[in-house]
Amino acid sequence: MTVSNPTHLFISYATEDAALAGWLARKLAARGHPVWFDQMKLLGGEQWPQTIDEAIKNRTFRMLTLISEHSMRKQKPTGERTLAQRIAEQRKIPDFLIPLKVDGSELDWLTTTVSYISFTRGWADGWRGLLKKLDSISAPRSLENAAPLAASSFPRGEDLVNDTGEQLLTNVIKVKSFPNILSVFRVSGSVESEDWKRLERAWAFYEIAKDALVALIPPPAEFADRIKPTPEQLLWTECESFRNVRARDIAASLIMKALSRRLTKGGCLEHPNPKLKETFFLPESFVQGGKLSFTGYRGKKTWLLIRGRVTFRRAAGVRELNFHHFAFRLRLARGLGKAFHVQLTPTLVFFDAKGHPILDKSVGSRRRRMTKMWYNDKWLTRLMAAEQLLTGLPPAGEDDLVLEPGLVSLASPRGLDEAILEPADEKEGPIEETQDAELILDEHGEGEADE
Repeated sequence: MTVSNPTHLFISYATEDAALAGWLARKLAARGHPVWFDQMKLLGGEQWPQTIDEAIKNRTFRMLTLISEHSMRKQKPTGERTLAQRIAEQRKIPDFLIPLKVDGSELDWLTTTVSYISFTRGWADGWRGLLKKLDSISAPRSLENAAPLAASSFPRGEDLVNDTGEQLLTNVIKVKSFPNILSVFRVSGSVESEDWKRLERAWAFYEIAKDALVALIPPPAEFADRIKPTPEQLLWTECESFRNVRARDIAASLIMKALSRRLTKGGCLEHPNPKLKETFFLPESFVQGGKLSFTGYRGKKTWLLIRGRVTFRRAAGVRELNFHHFAFRLRLARGLGKAFHVQLTPTLVFFDAKGHPILDKSVGSRRRRMTKMWYNDKWLTRLMAAEQLLTGLPPAGEDDLVLEPGLVSLASPRGLDEAILEPADEKEGPIEETQDAELILDEHGEGEADE
C-alpha cells in the first residue's frame, strides 16, 4: 500500500560508516523525526515495511545518504541512491536525495548535481548543517515520546560480553633492569656549547650542579681530561634525595636520556620542534621501501607506511600537500609500582611539499583531521609498531637499560566478542592506505602546536 504522505528520513550508508549512521538516527529520532534505519525500529507503532524498496518508495520523505569511499563502491548504498534519484525525478523533488559527505571521496554521477552537507569538519558541524536543511523543507517531526524512544534503541550489550576473560593491552613497557648505583663526576675544565651538545648525544648524565654530573659510566674518552670521576656514589633506590634533588628523578632522567640515545643511534629522528624532546619520528629511509614491518595484534606480520601523503583543502578551495611521518612520544608512566614503566603515545609529524617541518599552531588541526577516524585497532597497531621498534633496537652503550619486550597487559575476568564488532568483510592487512587522502583543514580554533 502506498502512503500518500511519507514522513520518514531514510538513512543509507555502508557498514563501515555505521557508527555515524546510528548516531544520526538517534539524534534525529530524539528531535521527533521518524527515521528508517535498518539496525533499529524507530517507527513507533506503525507497521514495519517488508522491504527496503517499500520503505524508500512509500514511507520516505527524504533519503539521507552517507557519502564515503566505502559507500561509493558498495552495491547496496549505490542501489539505494539510484532508486532515490528515480523517485526524485518522478515526484519532481530535486532534493529527495540529501548527500552527507563523510570523507574526501569524490561524488558520483548520482550526487554531483545535488548540494551536499559536509561532515568532514566533524559530526557536530555536519549536524548543524543538516538541521538547517531539514527545517528549510519542513521535515515532519511527528514522533511522540521522541527522546525515550531514541534512548531505548541503544543496545544493552549482553551479546557482546562473555565470561571467558581476556587480556587488555596498555600503552606502557616495563623497564626490566636499571643499575642501582650511580657515580658522580666532576667537571674540572670548560666545555664549549658545541662540545656539550655532542656530550649529551653520546653520554647519559644528570647535571646535579654546574661542576657535578651523575652517570652510570665514565664519559667518552675525548672528555676524560675535563670530566673526571670522584669517589662519591649514589644508591638511588636507598635514598630519598641527593644534593636536594629527588633520587628517583635523577634515575628517571637517565632512563629517558638512554632511550633517546638508543633511538637516535638506531636511525630515528628527534621532533623538529625543540620543545618536544621526547618525541621521535622515522625518516622514510629508515627501512628499505619505506614500510615498517611488525607483528600485529592478531599475531600476524603486517606493516605500515612510514610516510604518508595528504592534501588539505583550505579556504577558497586552496589545496595544500603535506607529508606525515610515523612518530611516537615517550614518557615515564607513574603510579604503576616501584619499577619504571615507559609510556608510548603514537602521533604524527608533518612536513610541507618542500620538506619543511610544520611547527605552527595549525599542526594540531592537521593531526586531528588525520586521526579523528582512527579507531582502537589503528591506534593499537601503531602502538605495537612503536613498542617493537623500541625494544628491538640494540643497546646504545654499556649504560643502556633493559626493557621487557611487549606491552604490559592486564587480565580482565570478562571479555568482548570482537567478531560481532567487526564488519564481515574485514581482513587484517597493512594499516596505512597507499592512496592519497584529501581532508578539509579546520582553520578555526586550531589549538597549540605542542603535543
